[in-house]
Amino acid sequence: MNVHLIFKKIAVWGVNLVTLLVLSISLSYAQNSPLAVKGDQEKFGNLQVVSQYGHVVFADQPDKATIGMLNDQGISMVINIRGEAEDEGYDERKAVEEQGIPFIQIPYMKGRDINPDALEEILGLIDMTGKNGNKIMLHCTHSQRAGSVLGAALVKAGHSREEANAIAKDAGMRSEFITKIHNDYLDTLN
Repeated sequence: MNVHLIFKKIAVWGVNLVTLLVLSISLSYAQNSPLAVKGDQEKFGNLQVVSQYGHVVFADQPDKATIGMLNDQGISMVINIRGEAEDEGYDERKAVEEQGIPFIQIPYMKGRDINPDALEEILGLIDMTGKNGNKIMLHCTHSQRAGSVLGAALVKAGHSREEANAIAKDAGMRSEFITKIHNDYLDTLN
């Protein structure tokens, strides 16, 4: 057997080994994604749609009285993904911050599309708070967009679209309108 053929076989074997290793790490990360683990957060206050995955409570719009319950629920940060012009009926930022809880508003949608930069900023905050062990709330009006954020995060972590969308539906993404926008965004990730 000539030396050139031996080195070629070793090179092919090495590439196959590296590919297998990368695929194994990706699948392992996806299967161990903390956001795929259902938590035990119960509904409280006025909230009608509440699901906890990992350290994040995905919910609909809390009213002012419900904001007063966040500390008792162990919520250490609120991320509102509604648009700046959407009216909550009260000054949510002020109400949350009066509880000693940080409030961040990052509009998830830009027009009728998901804003990829906003999604990355939201996912960065989710990742950071998860590493710190902080339970946070992420909400919009009816938890439709909040569920979409969860689904997008799971797809980006390597979960199948079907699995991610089923979890996103559990977290509130139920309308055909938001599901279409969500799936159109996921199509751009491939």
